This record gives sequence, C-alpha cells and structure tokens, in this order.
Amino acid sequence: MDYRSHDILTGPGYANVRALYKADGFTDDELRRPVIAIANSYNSICPGHVVFRNMADRIKEGIQSAGGTPIEFGTIGACDGIAMGHEGMRYILPAREMIANDVEAMVQAHRLDAVVLLGSCDKIIPGMLIGAMRLNLPAILINGGPSLPGHMAQGNPYGGEYIDHSFIQQSEGALQAGQITEEEFTWIENHAVPTAGSCAMLGTANTMGCLAEAMGIMLPGAAAIPAVYSRRMAAAYDTGRAIVNLVKKNIRIRDIITRESLKNAIRVNSAIGGSTNAVLHLLAIAHEGRVPLSLKEFGEVSREVPHTVAMIPAGRYTLLDFYEAGGVPALMKEIAGTLSTDQMTCTGMTVGENLKRANNLRPEVIHGADNPVHSRPGIGILYGNLAPEGAVTKPSAIPEDALYFRGKAKVYESEEEALVSIRNGEIHGGEVIVIRNEGPKGGPGMPEMYKAMKLLVGLGLGSEVCLVTDGRFSGSNNGCFVGHICPEAADDGPIAYIEDGDEIIVDVEKGILEAPQVDFPERRKHPYTYRRRAEGYLYQYGRTVRPASEGAVIPTFE
Repeated sequence: MDYRSHDILTGPGYANVRALYKADGFTDDELRRPVIAIANSYNSICPGHVVFRNMADRIKEGIQSAGGTPIEFGTIGACDGIAMGHEGMRYILPAREMIANDVEAMVQAHRLDAVVLLGSCDKIIPGMLIGAMRLNLPAILINGGPSLPGHMAQGNPYGGEYIDHSFIQQSEGALQAGQITEEEFTWIENHAVPTAGSCAMLGTANTMGCLAEAMGIMLPGAAAIPAVYSRRMAAAYDTGRAIVNLVKKNIRIRDIITRESLKNAIRVNSAIGGSTNAVLHLLAIAHEGRVPLSLKEFGEVSREVPHTVAMIPAGRYTLLDFYEAGGVPALMKEIAGTLSTDQMTCTGMTVGENLKRANNLRPEVIHGADNPVHSRPGIGILYGNLAPEGAVTKPSAIPEDALYFRGKAKVYESEEEALVSIRNGEIHGGEVIVIRNEGPKGGPGMPEMYKAMKLLVGLGLGSEVCLVTDGRFSGSNNGCFVGHICPEAADDGPIAYIEDGDEIIVDVEKGILEAPQVDFPERRKHPYTYRRRAEGYLYQYGRTVRPASEGAVIPTFE
C-alpha cells in the first residue's frame, strides 16, 4: 500500500530524508510502514495533561503492534483554571488557533500519514480537531480523562457527595459572606482536586472530550475514564491500534466529522448540559471542515434533546458517576432516537453498530429522554435588540426562578472593574450586571467571566442578579448568565450603548435578550470609543478574529 510519507521516503532523491530519520534511530523496515504522528500537548503545568507522557508511550506501542511507525511532537496546552481571572485568560481562546497551526504545520511539513491527537483541556481538544480538519487525514483523539472528585458529603452545595475545582472559587464568595471559616476554606482548597486529570465537573474540558466521542473521533467509552485509572492506559494502546486501521481503510477525519455527526454532538451537549464554550468550538470545527452550521441552527438542534444528566455545575453528579453509569455510549443509547446512527466512527463502524454494546448502568445518573432532569435543553441561544446576532446561555445551570429575569443594568467596561465592585459589596439583588469589551476582538481573546459569576453564586446572588457579557463563561459556571453577545462592543454592538439603569429582560425559555426601552439608533449618534490596547499575539488575534457567532475563528481560506 502506498502511503503519503513514501513520497519523501523512497528513491535516491530522498536518501537525505531517510538519513535524517535514521539519525533518530529508525530502521528501513520502520520507514516502509505508515508514519503516524502523535500530537502531544503534555506539560507539567496543566493537571489534565500530566498523564500524557505515559499515555504517549502506550499509544506508540499500539501503533507499532498494528504495523505503524509512531513519531511524536509537542504543542502547547494551557490550563484555564490557572489562567482564570487575570490577564492570562485573554490568551486561552487564541491558543486554540495556535494549536491548530502547530498540528497543521508539523504534519504537513513532514508529509505524515495520520495523526493521533493527545489533548484534554478546554481549548486543546478543539484546537487539535481544527488542525486535523484542515489536514483531512486519518485522525483520532484521546483525552487524559477527568480527575477524581473531592469528597464532601456534609454541607455539599450540589446536593451530592462530591465537590470539584470550581467549588473553590464559589467558596471565596461564601468566605466573604461569612458563611464558612478560613479553616473550612483551606480544607476545600486542599481536598477539592485530589488527583491529576481534567476538572471533575462538566466543564469545557470534559464537555469537549464527550463531544469528540459523540462525533465518533474518539473510541467509545474513552472520554470519561478517570485519568488515574489503569483502563486509560489500555484505551491509549487501543487508540494506537485504531489509527493504523483508519490508515489502512483510508478513513479520514472529514469522513467522521460531518454535518450529521456535528449535530449528534450538539444533541449530546444538550443532554449532558455541556459547556457554553462548546458552541464556539463546534462552529469552528464545522467552519474548518467546510460544513455549513450556524448559531441559529445550533439552538434549534439543541432544543431537540432535553437535559438528561445532572452533572456539576447543573446537578449533583461528577464525571466519575457518569463513567460508572456507562459514559457517552450509555447516554447516546438513551437518546438514540434523535441521533444519526449511520455515521462512520474511528472504530471503522457506525454509531449504531458501536451502541449495540452500550448499557446504562446507573439510570439515576443518566436519565432516559422520556424522564429528563429538565425539560429545557442544556444550551440556549437568545436574540433581541441587545443581541441581534445571538447570545448563548446554559438553561440547565440556571435556577428555575431566574429563567426569566428583569432588572436594571449596572455597566462595567471590563471584568477587572466588575470583580472589584463585587468584592466591595456593591452588587445588589435585582440588578443586571453588564460586562463589555471582553469579546474576541475587544478582549482581545474573549476571556471567561468565571470568577465574577462564581463570586456572585458564593455570595448567594446566583439567582438574584443576572450577568450578561460579550465575553464568555466557564463550563463550570452556574447562576443566571448570558455570554457571547453579538455584535460585541468592539464591533459597535448594542451592548456598547447600554447605560446604568437601563431595563434589561432575559427570557431564557423564549430565547429573548432585550433592552426594551433603549433607542439604540439615537444613542449611536454619540459613538462608543472605548478600546483596550493589545500587543504581541493578542494584537494580531484581535485584528483578524471573526465574531463569536461564527466560532471566533481566524479565517484560513477564502
């Protein structure tokens, strides 16, 4: 069988290339096999990625056992949690495009035959998938798995026995409000994250792992295996074998990630109550694969499936519970009637064929579609005169009494400004907090308003106020919030002209975000001029990035 890599590995004219591989220790026999990349985002900063050194070795063993030759290269993998709430967060979403560029450049420069994508956390998985969609070669992804949750049965705010990393920030608000002691706060800090792995709740990291599996680009059942379980190393070996099978069958990533498989992922995201960031990432993956998919359609598909798995922050369960229940395959079997089950997957079989082996082992964790946790979907898209091009919210994480919210605006020009006000006790029930200049262009980088929302929840204001922004949120946020408002302030969107005291209506169930009494054409007679300065990569990013409603992509083709 002819492989792409043979274009530069055969004949006298490429003896120099073979010599360079042989300098790495490769043999002639190995260079006759398919040469398969492992794009490894290992580092010793991000706890979701520290397991990759050992996992990469198991992937290599799987590739070799199936007749391939593995080679490995590295890419970045920033930790959202460490970058949260300061200037570093502005780099997290832009890093997605950097990762995509790394994958594309390394695989194309060396004419490799296929790629195994080894990534866990929030922007790393979508960045790798975007790069692989550009290449359109055989590809497969495996994540590092979630951490085990912290155990706290007494006084648990989620109603179960487990806590997660995001509870620490929420506890800062409780500490400030005098609801817990310094000793209790320190105990939470030391026990909320007991092992390596991506955060134990359903944040963006675990959401994107689950959605990669739902799209068929990860082996069934792999997404939710805890990082510290031996089965994760077995999954890494199986992934190595599976990529060689994809090469031999010439099954490429765009054969797997199609319009229908993306819609399957949207349905799964709705069912699990996944991160609002999934909207950005699925739109960006679709864009890179030339697959037509709009924000409006995302909302329409989401409404096909109610919220059926109550994972933190929208319920009491963690990824450990979800794994024990059967994970993504068990969930997909429960909602199979809404899915396109004839889609090809990285196993070489269809979704429907894979699901024959799936079983729901804990129905109290994974509900059936006829017995949902909430009748509303996990993700909601809102429109109105404040968001004519759309905004994103997470109905599954919003308290029942805040699904309709009407209040007076309190406007902040940045997240930092809002955090100072919240910590100074200047926020009161009934207010709509407006944080602007935090979109993809205006941020630049579209940082998460995670800390602000978590502090409000910890202060007991999660349903008493609503936070709306042209920035975004963490998958771990709960309370009343709306993000991704488009057009953003930097694009002269209506949010730029909101003033303190304006009435704002957020109607999640009807999909409405309105400032009913504001005459925006009149206010635009006095143009909004605030701009945040940026340098380095953020300067380039802010000049080229597309709106959040288009996935915040940097265009790579006409």
